[in-house]
Amino acid sequence: MKNICLLFLLLSIVIQTVSGQDNPQRAINDTTTFAKHPVEAERRWGDGGVGIGLDYGGLIGVKATFYPVSYMGIFAAGGWEIIDIGWNVGCLARLLPADGKHGARPYLKVMYGVNGVTKVTGKSGYDKMFYGVTVGIGLEARFGRTKKSGLNLDLNVPFRSPQYFDMVDRMKRDPQLTMKNSTIPIAISFGYNVEF
Repeated sequence: MKNICLLFLLLSIVIQTVSGQDNPQRAINDTTTFAKHPVEAERRWGDGGVGIGLDYGGLIGVKATFYPVSYMGIFAAGGWEIIDIGWNVGCLARLLPADGKHGARPYLKVMYGVNGVTKVTGKSGYDKMFYGVTVGIGLEARFGRTKKSGLNLDLNVPFRSPQYFDMVDRMKRDPQLTMKNSTIPIAISFGYNVEF
């Protein structure tokens, strides 16, 4: 629970930093006003990036997203899992459009693909990837005047298959194994993306 609270605190700081607007500055004892030039909306067709986590297909991988409309994205990802190449495909719905005017864009998403892996060193019979549905929330933070590149941070809840939990139980019952890791109910993804 402490990690979730820290994640939401970090998200709040990023949103405040990215979406904050500078007030026009006035020089001391001068009537000259400095203001930003307004940024016009620009149609974005998609993005591509690298990162870590389920959104990037595994421990490390790549993701490409196509925006059929400004408020929606369809994505595919592939990456290296501990035992093989993993993948995920899905769609996301934004609260703000991808148009170059909004630096911080929260979104909801659903995806399908690898969302669980088991591995035991020296016993390949336990090495397996499991597939299922994952839902999550995320934040696209885009920087600069054109807001074409930046970071994505995601908090995911994987709905793992019964086969995954059967494998974990089998590993726990094996007297030759000592479990070092437990199943975590959430997963975090983090990556750098560039829009086009």
